[in-house]
Amino acid sequence: MAYGIKVKNVLRKTLQWGTFGLLAYMVVRWWVDPNYLPDFEAFCPFGGLQAFNSFLVNNSLACTMTEMQIFMGVVLFVGVLLFSKLFCSFICPIGTFTEWMAKLGAKFKVLITLKGLPDKLLRGLKYALLFVTVYFTTTSSELFCKEYDPFYAIFTGFGHDVYLWYALAAILLTVVGSIFIRQFWCKYLCPLGAISNIFSNGVMFAGVLALFFLLRWFGLEISWLWPAGVISVLGFVLESWRLEGWIFPVSKITRNESSCTNCAICDLACPMGLDIATVDTVKHIDCHLCGDCLEVCPVEDTLQINKKNIRWMPAAATVALIAIGLFLASTIELPTINMKWGNEQQLETASVFSQSGLKSVKCYGSSMSFASKMRRLKGVVGVETFVQSHTVKVFYDSSKLKPASIQKAIFTPSRTILRRPGKEMVSLSVLKMGIGNLFDSYYNFYFSRLLAQMKGVYGFSTTFGEPVPAKIYFDADKTNPAEIKAALEQRELTYSSRGKETTVEVDFEAHILSDSLAQISPQEFAVNMFAPFNQAFNGYKKYMPDEISVYELPMPQAANPKLRRSFSYLVSHISTDDNLLRFQTLYKDGPYARVFFVKGKISPDSIYATLQKPMLTVHYSNGKTGQVKNPFKFPRKGKIIQ
Repeated sequence: MAYGIKVKNVLRKTLQWGTFGLLAYMVVRWWVDPNYLPDFEAFCPFGGLQAFNSFLVNNSLACTMTEMQIFMGVVLFVGVLLFSKLFCSFICPIGTFTEWMAKLGAKFKVLITLKGLPDKLLRGLKYALLFVTVYFTTTSSELFCKEYDPFYAIFTGFGHDVYLWYALAAILLTVVGSIFIRQFWCKYLCPLGAISNIFSNGVMFAGVLALFFLLRWFGLEISWLWPAGVISVLGFVLESWRLEGWIFPVSKITRNESSCTNCAICDLACPMGLDIATVDTVKHIDCHLCGDCLEVCPVEDTLQINKKNIRWMPAAATVALIAIGLFLASTIELPTINMKWGNEQQLETASVFSQSGLKSVKCYGSSMSFASKMRRLKGVVGVETFVQSHTVKVFYDSSKLKPASIQKAIFTPSRTILRRPGKEMVSLSVLKMGIGNLFDSYYNFYFSRLLAQMKGVYGFSTTFGEPVPAKIYFDADKTNPAEIKAALEQRELTYSSRGKETTVEVDFEAHILSDSLAQISPQEFAVNMFAPFNQAFNGYKKYMPDEISVYELPMPQAANPKLRRSFSYLVSHISTDDNLLRFQTLYKDGPYARVFFVKGKISPDSIYATLQKPMLTVHYSNGKTGQVKNPFKFPRKGKIIQ
């Protein structure tokens, strides 16, 4: 973008406007397509570099960190070494926007280009922001840059990852700063600019990392914070001292002094305000190889790239690098978590069980939950999860464990009530079926949505097997086995959630196992579908039976599957009292709860008051304590039964 002269540079403008066109498409589609959720950070190389660092340090890849980002970060690194900061000049929407703001400032003659000491000191801000961002990203396994990134805040409409005041401050500095100070965000605040300049000083970057790994190899337990801090500090020192890259990038703007007329039009055209007309080779750290100076030079072959007339090369390299990044992201999948807890010998001899299609493994949190479940299985020594393909790998000792046992541990049995029988109903029919491709709890949800669309179906239960044995409870006057089978074998499911319609592909295989239908009463149905809960705490096992009493009371909501996850909150709440030892639910003539307690140490009224509190005190695994609303209601007091 020129400041006083017009620059065509068609290739650069095409890529810049193409980027904004893609973003506009994502925003518009987000408005009109309820099933579309745009990922505005998917192609962000800075997020990818943070994700890769977090992956190396934590051996895990959080949900917000994708292979696409990582490989875009990799091609950014290669691009900086070979061609300079192409992303900044051809793709980055913030860079393009700040150039527009600078043009506005130049028009009103308020734009200045900082030089000397102020320029050098302000460059330290982006290195400080880089270190802070990398620190919080690595320690939290979430992309901290989302909290303040002006681009992400604007295009997501200040989404849930955005910290309002951080983002507003960043937006204000970006807009106002770029009007008055040339490329204020890019030169002084952008952490991607900092890391790109570190790559330009690749010798320093490689040297610090080599020293870090060498010291670790010699047995010194050095935190990753040390190389991160040293690289940030040295990056700032080298940039402010030299204002040049160290060897890199390979490609540079060169000037033919013999043909140059010293018109200085190139200086006016440079978006970064660099002095081009007085040097033989542009080595300045701020050169993005945008090519604007090449386009405006009036004397042919005076300004070139490495003394060659290849002005098309930066744009072509940008497209090629993006294509390579897309290809690598589509063919290589990194594990979301890679956890090994077996010893070296166990891992060397471990067998590997692999299972795809587990849609419940969809992010970092669910991956950690899966690992926790597998860790409790004797013989398992490690796991890897791949959320993009919903695949898990389980490393196990084949002398202690069989693949079928792992499959059984992965499988989540279900007892789901879709609707409750009316008082007029005398009996329900029970259809036994074998269901193929019913892998996990996520597929249970799809399975339940398909059956819920049939008014005559009241519930289902599943147990482990291949295919999965299922019992479908239905009213024979409203539907029949053939209709149920046809409903389950639909290839597309549309359901509503929170006022939003979602359509997904499903591929269940349904087989009727028996033509004869059993009949059960509504009461038997309620008992069969009830999923009991039982958890002990506060050293329950150390007490003798005659030291424990049991308080029992009605709990209708214990039959509500939507509230089952809240049992852990209730248990955390009542476990605060050391005299309460165990919580259990069961079905008799209806759902009941039982609280086991130290005999004579607490009264039934006190137990009831604890259960009835409007807010539950919850103790989290990280040591923090919080308050959540109590979703449970106990209609009347109970009694001591033991």
